[in-house]
Amino acid sequence: MRMSSQSAPEFEAWRFKARRLLAAETPPEHAHWNGATQASLLQEPTAAEAAGNGAEHLKENEAAKARIRIPAGLLQLFEGCACHRDPQRFALMYRLLWRATHGERDLLDDAADDDVNMLTRMAKAVDRDCHKMHAYVRFREMPATRDAGAHFVASYTPEHHILRRASPFFVERFGTMVWTIATPDGAAHWDRVRLSFLPVDPALTLPASDAKEALWLTYYESTFNPARLNVRAMRQHMPQKYWSNLPEAARIPSLIANANRRAGRMVETVSLREVPFRGSAKRGTTELRPDKLAIDACRRCELCERATQGVAGEGPAQAAVMIVGEQPGDEEDLQGRPFVGPAGKLLRAAIAEAGVAIETVFLTNAVKHFGWEPRGKRRIHKTPAQKHLAACSVWLDAEITRVRPDVIVALGATAIQALSGERLRVGDARDMRITHRSGVRVVATYHPSAVLRAQDEAERQRLQALLVSDLAKAFENEAKPG
Repeated sequence: MRMSSQSAPEFEAWRFKARRLLAAETPPEHAHWNGATQASLLQEPTAAEAAGNGAEHLKENEAAKARIRIPAGLLQLFEGCACHRDPQRFALMYRLLWRATHGERDLLDDAADDDVNMLTRMAKAVDRDCHKMHAYVRFREMPATRDAGAHFVASYTPEHHILRRASPFFVERFGTMVWTIATPDGAAHWDRVRLSFLPVDPALTLPASDAKEALWLTYYESTFNPARLNVRAMRQHMPQKYWSNLPEAARIPSLIANANRRAGRMVETVSLREVPFRGSAKRGTTELRPDKLAIDACRRCELCERATQGVAGEGPAQAAVMIVGEQPGDEEDLQGRPFVGPAGKLLRAAIAEAGVAIETVFLTNAVKHFGWEPRGKRRIHKTPAQKHLAACSVWLDAEITRVRPDVIVALGATAIQALSGERLRVGDARDMRITHRSGVRVVATYHPSAVLRAQDEAERQRLQALLVSDLAKAFENEAKPG
């Protein structure tokens, strides 16, 4: 069992004791681990202590050392888990070590194994804690003295024993500074030459501020975009328990309180975005996205709190046909444009198959922010509720008023409900005469995502043929006079 050159003392002490237990063929249920307070475990054995075990035992232990070989991935997990504060971590690590050296060398391949699952979760928790420390440590300069140069200090309270594991990052990032990071477990000190770890110094106090802090706060405020404010996401990625370490945290409440007013000023001072697009169109020569900033700043419902940004419609200034979908998907939320994901690609192909140039169509959605729920690492679409349709109706009505289309294509039941005010099945709505309250004719059809979700190839081809047919019907009389 080879040891990393940057292993923490907790791991080194566990490793020494684990080898002795393995050499004695002590099974996990007979091994005693008294937790984080056991001195013999958390301190590297001295030469005198090792000699007390007898020369024969040392030789036996060295022979066992030569025989122990475990997968590199398991060793890395052990090193991370050893920094966790759970007092049962050492027993868990030895239990897995025993299994790996007694016929279960590939145990890491079984993700459903309870021990493997717990070890992995602990190691990941330690890695996350290191990441938080790297992100939320803020140095302040100590008052200058006659005998010493500039010295920067920081205070931080980690969740786990990560000081030694996290400190090399600061050496790489701030190698030209002399700094000290104080934690309840001890302090890390860098003198531009050597990184050392010291006991907690009660006399070390953190300055309330320094001369450079005002410049940092000015920069922080200048980078704040009120139109992209997402309070829930901010609290998820920067929990308030870390705010005591962050000088900029004092400015966050006022920035949040004034976000809507500042976003409103942005909308008032920025002119409508009109971007020339390539290709020829029968009507209009500009692409309109005038509501983008206002939609980004919209707080009419809670969907804005989890979305990356609002997604406004886009297309010609006076498109004869407007296509309305349900809501942005994952790709649309990231890019800020409608119908750019898998369903959007299928829709664009269907429009082309219907014989129409995409540049002549205005594309938008009934709901302007991405509603989703987590599933592992993926964001899975969640159907909008009636309150979301009502909240976004102001934006959809504004687009219809501005574009003045001859016909609106409603993709799916949600868009049909937003345009007609009634809950209708797509199959029924296709055969009905539907009119938007503005007087514009509405053609109902299937959403491209329904085509993608079809259970078999025959059903997929049927739905796609209906989509193309309905689009062609909507485009039959697309030209407006003048």
